[in-house]
Amino acid sequence: MLLYPATVQSTYANLVQSHLNRPAFDFSGAPFTRERTGKTYWYVNQRVAPGAPPRQRYLGPDSDSLRARIEDWRASSSDQADFKANASRQVAQLRAAGLPTLDRQTGSILRALSASGVFRLGGTLVGTHAFRCYPSILGMDLMSQSADPGWLAQTEDLDIASFEKLSVAIEDVADPDVAETLKALGFSPRNALDPKKPTSWTLPDGSYSIDFLTPAFSDDVTPAHLDSMGIWAQRLHYLNFLLRDPIPAVVLYMEGLLVQIPSPERFAVHKLIISQKRRPGAAKANKDLAQARVLIHALAETRPQVMYDALSEADSEGQSWRAALDQALALSFHAPELRHDPRRDIISFEGRAFQGTHLCSISAEALEDHFSAESWNSTDLLSAARRNRGRIEAIAQSIFRRRPGPETLIRSEDVEEYSSS
Repeated sequence: MLLYPATVQSTYANLVQSHLNRPAFDFSGAPFTRERTGKTYWYVNQRVAPGAPPRQRYLGPDSDSLRARIEDWRASSSDQADFKANASRQVAQLRAAGLPTLDRQTGSILRALSASGVFRLGGTLVGTHAFRCYPSILGMDLMSQSADPGWLAQTEDLDIASFEKLSVAIEDVADPDVAETLKALGFSPRNALDPKKPTSWTLPDGSYSIDFLTPAFSDDVTPAHLDSMGIWAQRLHYLNFLLRDPIPAVVLYMEGLLVQIPSPERFAVHKLIISQKRRPGAAKANKDLAQARVLIHALAETRPQVMYDALSEADSEGQSWRAALDQALALSFHAPELRHDPRRDIISFEGRAFQGTHLCSISAEALEDHFSAESWNSTDLLSAARRNRGRIEAIAQSIFRRRPGPETLIRSEDVEEYSSS
């Protein structure tokens, strides 16, 4: 997979850090903590008008990174104009390097939502707009891995999700509230089962829509009210996994917009699951699998254990989760041709996964140690692989289910570990 140059990766990392080091709004006085439902959150007083009483504004959940940022804010004396000039130059450099950018319409919408406090108050950008941030996050040209990169990253919808309980706990609100912001942008509630609880907003011509989502923890999937944003959100199952431990990202528009998105490994696993909940063959299901595949292949190169841990966590959620992942990570074989690669000392063969061809292989050492290959010459290795094809394919399926990536290689130490999986 094509890596962006180190200078590009460094520029993006610096852009994100410069946004994180800048407070979301001007404040005076010292930030302080409050306890809510057994968790610690940071707040600061903001004086919104001369003579008006101060207003408590939410900064975020307690963490090492937030405490460090608060110290930076206290010490910072950078000018707003300097920040915008420097950030705009960095965005221009990243645009020139080919990193994904926002169209003007989406950029103006996200800018207005960010200004009202949506992302500060726990909103997380999900869906394809989040996916478009991962090339910058991972430093890799993900779109080059698709036969149709435009389709892979194309979207006209904006999806924003948040935890309902967090929205209640933080006791701060968007200003103006989200519904007011959307109306100012020309959006109106889309027809819903309950017109008084709209979770989707659209432009008059239907060309653009915004959906608000929140996790469902029971059979109740009726809309939930996100108090901090003043908006209704659709409850969805499996969304809680996606929203755990979001990460910061800067979308490339003007001087950049600081948002939060799901971690790439959670995004990939969530896409695997929901691809199996859609109608088989549906375009959205195919796109889910395509996005998951690209991210899994990228993570296999850069941070494989993080990906495997996310899969293991999802498996522990219950039988319905495991069943969906079993289907999404199914690896099948139809009498594939066996080929000897003397350069790598492997026997390779092809399977089918993610609706495409998947390369599998077994090492000569594994064939000698466990499948009675008499030597490492081509004839003996191929003969051993043919005699034990069924068992070798079963091991490959087990490895792919737990360690998906662009190639499934069976090593000698894998045979015993995965034979009984």
